Amino acid sequence: MTTVQDILCFLEQMVPSALAESWDNVGLLAGERAQKVDKVLCALDITEQVVAEAAECGAQVVVAHHPVIFTSVSRVTADTATGRTLLAAIRHGISLICMHTNADCAQGGVNDALAAALGLSEVRSMEAGENGMLGRVGELPHAMQPRAFAMYVKERLAAGGVRFCDGGQSIHRVAVGGGACGKMMDAAVAKGAQAFVIGDCSYDLMQRAQTLGLTLVDAGHFPTENPMTAVFARQIADAFPQLAVSASVRHRDCIEFV
Repeated sequence: MTTVQDILCFLEQMVPSALAESWDNVGLLAGERAQKVDKVLCALDITEQVVAEAAECGAQVVVAHHPVIFTSVSRVTADTATGRTLLAAIRHGISLICMHTNADCAQGGVNDALAAALGLSEVRSMEAGENGMLGRVGELPHAMQPRAFAMYVKERLAAGGVRFCDGGQSIHRVAVGGGACGKMMDAAVAKGAQAFVIGDCSYDLMQRAQTLGLTLVDAGHFPTENPMTAVFARQIADAFPQLAVSASVRHRDCIEFV
């Protein structure tokens, strides 16, 4: 019999909680460790829709990247989205496991998944974080000009759209940082990258990148981190072949483009 604790222990080996930033909230955030598990659903976020999907497919566990409980929660009621999500999970006996900044830092985690999604080779860590290595840098299959590279990123990540600044250089080495990683721009340049792919980029970062000759591509928070969902699903399925494991088919980027 496989239990919630078994799944949690495996994930702790895959992306150790010791790698999480001090302000983060990771691990088992709701549920019972001794609960029997037959099915697992993986997603980037745990939303009301994801919990409903888990309930409908009979999953006892949802494994996600972003913590469902992050800022202080003083009450769990149907008055808030977080409250409704937690109430639904508890009502259906669904345990919730979240692996956030530990998955950002770990080998084989978010940034390796992003590098793989972009087809990078010779991938290596970019800089040291609080408890692990943040960001990755690798080589493109072939050199691209900035606009063509931006289109390549959009297609590879199935993004609704991307924003970019033209760094004025042909691109063959690319740095990546899933989510809001603009603070690592100098490390990307130091590693010899001609392009840096992140999510959640401000105007001033775009301006600064262009002055540095760096093509900065803002592909969005969801598209740059969602490749980890498939990694979670594949790794759990490989470790527990007796389980039915799937990635959410309902969870989508909340940002749309017109």
